[in-house]
Amino acid sequence: MNTKIYPKNTEENEVFIRDWFWHDIEESLAKYAHIIMIATKPDIIKQAPLYLELKKRGELVILVHTGQHFDYNLSKWVLAEFGMDVDVNLNIFGPIHKKFSLIVERLGNFLVELNEKYKKIPVPYVHWDTLTAATADKAAFLNKFAVVHVEAGIRTFTPNKNFFVDLFYDFENGKFDWNTYYKSLQDLNVYERGSLEPFPEQFDTRSIEGSTGYFAAPVELYRDTLIKEGFDPVKIEVVWNTVVDAIEISKKKMSSSKAFETFPNMKWKDFIFVTIHRRENCEKKERFLTLFYALKKLVQDGVPVCFLGLYASEFAIDNYGLRAELEEMKEKYKDNFAYGPALAHHAEVIDMISKAWAVVTDSGSMQEEANIVWTPCVTLRFGSDRIETVLAWANIIAPPTNSRLIAEIIKGAIGNKEMRKENIYGSNVSEKIVNWVMWMLKTHGKLFLLDDERLGLERFVDYKI
Repeated sequence: MNTKIYPKNTEENEVFIRDWFWHDIEESLAKYAHIIMIATKPDIIKQAPLYLELKKRGELVILVHTGQHFDYNLSKWVLAEFGMDVDVNLNIFGPIHKKFSLIVERLGNFLVELNEKYKKIPVPYVHWDTLTAATADKAAFLNKFAVVHVEAGIRTFTPNKNFFVDLFYDFENGKFDWNTYYKSLQDLNVYERGSLEPFPEQFDTRSIEGSTGYFAAPVELYRDTLIKEGFDPVKIEVVWNTVVDAIEISKKKMSSSKAFETFPNMKWKDFIFVTIHRRENCEKKERFLTLFYALKKLVQDGVPVCFLGLYASEFAIDNYGLRAELEEMKEKYKDNFAYGPALAHHAEVIDMISKAWAVVTDSGSMQEEANIVWTPCVTLRFGSDRIETVLAWANIIAPPTNSRLIAEIIKGAIGNKEMRKENIYGSNVSEKIVNWVMWMLKTHGKLFLLDDERLGLERFVDYKI
């Protein structure tokens, strides 16, 4: 039976902590508590290598799950896949603003108890642009603990209005050329920054930076972004992306993948692997319809399409009255259309992505994963928060505005050898991150540094009269 802490009105709304946790903390001689924050499957996948690296070094590691998603139990499959044991479940609930406040409150209480009662200095690791990262950092910062920001500095780059207007006019007038469009996306001058999309993730990632003690940037472009935004270059390091380490773990388990038992009609086919889940694509009817009918056109044209039914896309299909049409497609196009549930294991996802002839997605992580396993990617957005994959010629943007244009862009990417680019995200990333954090703790004793500490001015202190 789990011990309950910080009780609320009902048992279901309480924070849960594993048995013997505080006993283990009290027995530990460690000065620092490395706190790995997770909530969603991408969190688990990308934080797992850090968790395992710290465990390997014998550090005190605490795994905190916010309980953000209703499918917390399903996340246990991925946790088990990577050998991760949750110590604390914050068990948050309610609409997004309530979840936000509950993480700050509940994690803040936990950090204070850990520090004041058990004399451990918390070192939280937050990932990417998630709600968890944007709240865990606040809970830490307000108690004078800085965070390690994994995948720091990520910003959406969006082609400007004139670029898109020209694109749409050219397509309507029969002048669209796939290769010309593909090449035009390599010009950084056509991009602008400041997009709210993906929502709320672009807010999340920007809001984290002010509380960060160490920026683990995935590519040089985002290091430059952070420096231009005024953050201390000394705290920023290009370490590449922890998903590389996670994929190496998952590749070893691909032999036991049952992905093609779930989608048997995709086996040995030149299929495209499709996921749609962003709020702006699923909650805005016009966008979702353009994406849905682009996929339908591809299916009608004989392209094998494997479409994962994620929670948000399932909601959109029912909300916009597309369920009967989807079922009809499954029946009519049995040979080249598959629609089914999300795959439980990361190894199964990597199995599908690595065998697909193109990944078609609005996911940030899948843009990275597609590049790492050499699969062409099409991003179903107006811009990309993994613009480095576009600039590396591994990814192409398909704006969710015109179904026929989207279908044409996807067709040009299927099996495209030019887009099978070498991994741009490095290797042994978790080791690099942990090395820097341990150096920082050894040098300064903490990550939260006031100006006299950050600038090394303490030696000049003199309060003699």
